Amino acid sequence: SDLAVAIAAVSSLVGIPVRSDTAFVGEVGLLGELRPVHSLEKRIGEARRMGFSRIVTPSSVRRKKKSPRSKGGGNSGGTVPGPKEVSAGGIKQIMCDNVLDAINCGLVDKLPTKQTRGGPKLRKPKRSKDNGSMYEQDIILDDEDDLMFE
Repeated sequence: SDLAVAIAAVSSLVGIPVRSDTAFVGEVGLLGELRPVHSLEKRIGEARRMGFSRIVTPSSVRRKKKSPRSKGGGNSGGTVPGPKEVSAGGIKQIMCDNVLDAINCGLVDKLPTKQTRGGPKLRKPKRSKDNGSMYEQDIILDDEDDLMFE
């Protein structure tokens, strides 16, 4: 599913491993929202059969956000934002509304809130002298002088 690929990509980029006991099922929308998939119960059962003890899925019930004009201005509907956990049939189902919640539930450690200086730096590739295009020999190197992430 899209969610599993997104988690793997983030894990690779930030260097935080994915929890080995967790499976991921769901589609990721363009704005980071998680969308349900067909046959979710069958997929949960299959993950349990394969030995996973946790599964991250989209929330089954969409939570409505209150408009800024509504009285009470907050979360007075009784729902708590963030992932919900439900244990049933030997597997813990973690239901998330967005991809950031799913990432934090699926990685060994939570994502850092701020980019650190020691992270990888990107550098613009050199252009060839012939026609200005990149060739296979052009390599993007780690350059400590470039402050692209700051």
